[in-house]
Amino acid sequence: MLVAVTGATGLVGNNVVRFFLKLGFDILAVVHPEEGLQSLEGLSVRVVRADITNPEQIKEALKGAEAVVHAAGLVSITEASKDKLEAVNVEGTKNVIEACKANGVKKLIYISSIHALPADEEGPIRETKDLSVNRVQGAYAKTKVKATLLAFQAAKDGLWTVVLHPTGIVGPYDFRTSIVGKLIINALSGKLKWYVSGGYDFVDARDVAKATYLALEKGKCGENYIVAGDYISMKDFLEQCFKTAGKPFNLKEIPYGLALAVSPFMEWYEVSKGKEPQMSIYALKTLRSKSDIDSSKIREELGFEPMPMTQTVKDLTNWYLSRMKEAEIRR
Repeated sequence: MLVAVTGATGLVGNNVVRFFLKLGFDILAVVHPEEGLQSLEGLSVRVVRADITNPEQIKEALKGAEAVVHAAGLVSITEASKDKLEAVNVEGTKNVIEACKANGVKKLIYISSIHALPADEEGPIRETKDLSVNRVQGAYAKTKVKATLLAFQAAKDGLWTVVLHPTGIVGPYDFRTSIVGKLIINALSGKLKWYVSGGYDFVDARDVAKATYLALEKGKCGENYIVAGDYISMKDFLEQCFKTAGKPFNLKEIPYGLALAVSPFMEWYEVSKGKEPQMSIYALKTLRSKSDIDSSKIREELGFEPMPMTQTVKDLTNWYLSRMKEAEIRR
């Protein structure tokens, strides 16, 4: 089976590519025209260049694909990126769906987010199709709601579609260096001296890839599944990173209230410099957001089991350390 993966150089997409290659699938790696190919070096894939915001490009790119994993998307913790988020996450998903229909693609897996699901009811966060932009916070979450609703509609229209809702995704093969990746690198290199109290449910990108395969093989059309790992506090997360690196943990904890007070100014400063902020009100609230998540559906229906978070932290730390060493050698 020829499987096309959008966002093939990103954290999720790259792990999907690697996981599916090991299982013997033929892979069509869909890569943005301006994106480098370092993450695909040595991998037996066919690369096609396409911008998902360009309908004709993505339609041409998906020719011949029997299944599509739509992992391309923009993640941002600032409201300043809302126009770009809309273009990539919503219009881009619409274009991918239309391209699948035009090319006779048999199956589509859409990688959504836990942030698309409402957390305003009593009890744990569970799968629901009753989604609304009015029930989530932040520009990123709202675009994931809109894109997920497009995927649900695609299933109703006859395109076999399954939606996955991963929690906070971390793991190796983070070539673009995600927000968490930058945090780890800055901490281990000594540039970061503090952290904010709180925590989150993180899931290994390799587990998201495994869940994608299980959804493709066993999932039911029109269904959505939460892909979760384990909740871990930022202190425990970073302490494990330092332990793996063989370094003493010497970061200071900043009270949540203080961080919340100064974050608007830090966010404004970074955005004014054309950078993605490392701290924002949205990011801080995420660290204190509802962490009671029910992921029993994918476990019971598809047989999914995540790896221990201790293993994930160890593996991703070693991966970032190797990247830091490579960067040092290149200097």
